[in-house]
Amino acid sequence: MRKACCILAVTACVFVAAGEMVCRLIDALGDSQALAAEGEAVDLAALNYNDDKPLPRRRTPGEFRILTFGDSYCCGTVKPQYTLQGAASRSLAEAGARTRLVNFGEPGSSFAHYRKALAHWSGRVEADGLLVVVFLGNDPQETAWEAADPDQPVNAVLRACPVSVANDRKRLTAPPHRFGLRLIDYTTALADFVLAGAYVETGAPEPFSPLYAPLPPERYLRQTANFAVAGEAARCGELSKGWQALAELGRDLQRLGRQRRIPTAVVLAPPEVAARPGLWREAAAFSGGQTERYDPWLAGRMARAVLGQAAPEVAVLDLTPAFVCAAGRGDMLYPPREIHWNVAGNRLAGEVVARFVGRQWLGLPEAALPGGDACLAAAAPPLDEAPVNACLLAAGQVDGGKALAANCPACRVQ
Repeated sequence: MRKACCILAVTACVFVAAGEMVCRLIDALGDSQALAAEGEAVDLAALNYNDDKPLPRRRTPGEFRILTFGDSYCCGTVKPQYTLQGAASRSLAEAGARTRLVNFGEPGSSFAHYRKALAHWSGRVEADGLLVVVFLGNDPQETAWEAADPDQPVNAVLRACPVSVANDRKRLTAPPHRFGLRLIDYTTALADFVLAGAYVETGAPEPFSPLYAPLPPERYLRQTANFAVAGEAARCGELSKGWQALAELGRDLQRLGRQRRIPTAVVLAPPEVAARPGLWREAAAFSGGQTERYDPWLAGRMARAVLGQAAPEVAVLDLTPAFVCAAGRGDMLYPPREIHWNVAGNRLAGEVVARFVGRQWLGLPEAALPGGDACLAAAAPPLDEAPVNACLLAAGQVDGGKALAANCPACRVQ
C-alpha cells in the first residue's frame, strides 16, 4: 500500500512538473513567436495592442500606412475605433486618402521603450511613415527621475495584461501570476473563462477600455502637479536627462526615415493642465506652488527646439494650440479625474494629425482636409525666445554654447 502511494505521489509530481514546464514554455514561445512576426501578418490581438485589425507585414496596395508609437496617450483608453489612430484614419478616408495608422502604443513606456519599439517593428513591418506620440506631461520627467524601467521589453505591459484592451475579452494566453505555479494560474484562468464567461465586466463606461482608470482626487491633483513640471522654468535643469532622451529618439527617427526613405514625425500631446488654467490653479493650491510659475507652452517649445537641433528632418506637430482652443470654448476633452483623452479628445487629436498628414505627407488639396473645426488650425501665441533659451541652457541642450531657439529655424515654427 505504501509503495502504491509513493508511486502515485511520484507520478503526480511528474505530471505537475511536466504541466508546469509546458505552461512556462507556452509563456515563452507565445511571446517570442508573436513578437518575431515571421509570418505574413502580425497578430496584434495576440500581443494585446489597442488595434483590432489584421496587419500584413507588406504594404497594402492603395493604402498609406503609418506606424504610431508612444505610451498610453498613443495607445488610448478607448476602444480602437475611437482612438487618435481611428479618428485620423476616418478623417483621411473622408478626404479621399485611404490611410491606416497602426497603433503600437504601450502603456507604462517612455523614450527608451519608444526607441526599442521603433527598431523592432519598423524592421518587421513595411510602412509609409513613422510617428511617435510624446506626452509632454510625463515623458521628460519619467526619464529624468528614472521612473521608467529602460530594460522593459517591447510590449511587456500589454502582453502581460489578462484582458484584451480592444474588446474586454479574457486572454487565456496571459493568466495573472497569482499562485507561484503557472500550471495553477492557467487552470484557474480556464475555469474562470468557462464558468464566468469570456468577457470581463470592467465597470468602464463605453467606449472606454479596461485601461480607463479615474484617480482619487488627491492623487489626481498630485499627478497634475507632476505633469506641470516640464512647464516650470525653474526646474529645466532637473529634466536634462529627459530632454537628452528626446534628442536620442529624434535621431533614431531621422535615421530610420533616411534608411527607409519615408517621412517621420513627433506629435506632442499636452497634459490637461496645459489646456485648463483652472486645473493648474487647483493643483498649485493643493501642492503649495505658485500659479505664475507654470507656462503651458514651455514644454512643447522645449521639445520642438531639442528636436530641431538633434533631428531637423523629423517634423514636429504640437497639439497644445488645438487643445487650448477647444478647452477654452468649453469642450470636455478628458473624463473627470482621468489623465487620458476621452472620445472628443482623441477625435480632436486625430483630426489635427489627419490635417498634418494630408497636407505634409499626402499632398492633399487644402479643400479636402478636415477643417470644419476652427481649433484644428489654432496657433500658439507669439514665441518669446528668452524663456526657451534659458531652459535649454539650464537643461544642457545647447549647440556649441549657443541657445537653440535663436539658431534653429525649425524651432521657431509654432
